[in-house]
Amino acid sequence: MDLENRIQKYNSLLTDNDRKIMAYILSHKSSTIHQSITELSKEVKVSPAGITRFCKKLQFENFQQMKYALAKSEPENEAKKDIADIIFGYYENIIKSTKQFITKEQISHIVSIMSKANNIVFCGMGSSGIIAEEFNSRTERMGINSSSITDSHAMLIKTTLMGNKDVLFCFSYTGKTQSVIDSARIAKDNGAKVVVITNYDETELTKIADEVVLVSSHIYMDDEKFVNTQIASLFVLDILTYSLLENDKRMENRKKTLDSINKYG
Repeated sequence: MDLENRIQKYNSLLTDNDRKIMAYILSHKSSTIHQSITELSKEVKVSPAGITRFCKKLQFENFQQMKYALAKSEPENEAKKDIADIIFGYYENIIKSTKQFITKEQISHIVSIMSKANNIVFCGMGSSGIIAEEFNSRTERMGINSSSITDSHAMLIKTTLMGNKDVLFCFSYTGKTQSVIDSARIAKDNGAKVVVITNYDETELTKIADEVVLVSSHIYMDDEKFVNTQIASLFVLDILTYSLLENDKRMENRKKTLDSINKYG
């Protein structure tokens, strides 16, 4: 797993000193690769032992292993690339990073949960709401009983009426969207399964979830002009969609609904 993914995964374990180290490393990747632990210690004003503890929290054996992971993640010089190449590189990095979080077993388990559900609700706010609506559009065409909600009051109403054979999908990049957290808690209290797709683990939202799918964050591209927060979640949606459509009945339903849209739409 690369450095940025480890920072996402173990973010909740980091202390203020750890965050000082993290901020420096992410802002000075090229120079950190060539520094000793003593040199880095002087730059960030944290003891070498503190840096070693930081590395171990990210599940590295030592400082050298962390530097090796950092060197592998260092991008090519973008000054010589055109914009299409830069964006392609960002997409490639985000998808590769997200793939590190995903296992076949988890995808199979989520598909199983969806297959057994009476009703599936997808919720999210802002750009996360766009992902919720997209997944709902796909599942509806497969004949799955589903809906999407992007309004905070509607989320509370819908989840209050959920039961133990329903599933709530929560999309939240930060895991801090209060209306989504409240809806997840209500659904969970009513016995529904809760699946969360987010950038960060060990948040209030993920602690409620039955399943947490971590996706890579665009912020580690370190380019303020790159604003796509959705590509990683869409990658997960494509994996789940593909897996769901391995069922013959769902594939047949999709073809029938598409035929109707093409004929009458």
